[in-house]
Amino acid sequence: MKIRILILLLLLVASCGEKKQTEEGSQKRTKNEVVEVVYEEVPDMVEATGYVEPDKEGIVKINSPLAGVVQSIQVQVGDAVKRGQLLAVIKAPDTTDLYSQKASLSIQLAQAERLYKLKKELYEIGAIPKTEFMDAETNYKVIKAQLEGMEKKLRLLGGGLGTLSLTSPVDGVVYQVNAHVGDQIDPSKDILGIANPKKVLVVALIPDKDAIKVKKGNKAEFSISLYPDRKFSGAIKYVSDVADPETHTVKVFIEPAEKEAFKINMFFNIKLLTGQKTYAVLPKRTLVFQDGKFYVYVLENGKPVKKEVAFIKELDEEKVALSGIEKGQKVLLTPMREVSP
Repeated sequence: MKIRILILLLLLVASCGEKKQTEEGSQKRTKNEVVEVVYEEVPDMVEATGYVEPDKEGIVKINSPLAGVVQSIQVQVGDAVKRGQLLAVIKAPDTTDLYSQKASLSIQLAQAERLYKLKKELYEIGAIPKTEFMDAETNYKVIKAQLEGMEKKLRLLGGGLGTLSLTSPVDGVVYQVNAHVGDQIDPSKDILGIANPKKVLVVALIPDKDAIKVKKGNKAEFSISLYPDRKFSGAIKYVSDVADPETHTVKVFIEPAEKEAFKINMFFNIKLLTGQKTYAVLPKRTLVFQDGKFYVYVLENGKPVKKEVAFIKELDEEKVALSGIEKGQKVLLTPMREVSP
């Protein structure tokens, strides 16, 4: 009998000890897995994708000073070129007519010059009115200019060979090729575009609804998978006034702080900083996502209560910015484990 009573007492003590340890462990776990809601200033931003393009100030357009046919194009988009390098060859029309025109203009100029000198002498002695002298002078100057223009054309054609070589006036990168072999061209048509690689802009394509948020001078951050460990920065140079009707996007042009690492047409992930706002900041694991909505579990009278919140953005260090929850409230740090049966 005494042995039985002793066993019962031992079991009772053990049970109390386990219960106490369980309660202490539960209290400790609850204490360790509750976090207090704090509000912080969070950078507000517009995220977008974008690409590198040459600044308009850094593009040199190449065209032919004479009309003709494209005989060859020696470069492709993306090629690096040096000043004086051959870009294209233009086949001009038959030069026989040009030489005939030159000969005719030379004869006309000689006659106009003799008449001009004669009229000048007569005017100086008062034999003719000033208007007659001025007409002779004007005719002489016009024919002289026409002849000089014709001689320039012939010089451009390489001494009458009928071809014109277009060379690069600067060091740079071929940005555009707007003509093909066999195309008829004239001085108004841009054949190529040469870009200065040190004068580039990053162009962000943002939703048109966000265009009102971004302003000239706002800071920007951008990254690219090619340089995973580097972050680039810049400032907004200007925002386009035109929205693309098909994509509903607006172009934002960014002046990068450094340009050496960039190549034209590189694609970037871009963040345009538009200011700061105050949001609740919590560890990411406090969130529960169900049925397309976000929730946290708030302690009310010691019990977890499910509360819907608005997810704003993900932050560094596994934290998130939220709205819809009050400062100082206690939130379960691991809600899935705490509220699971």
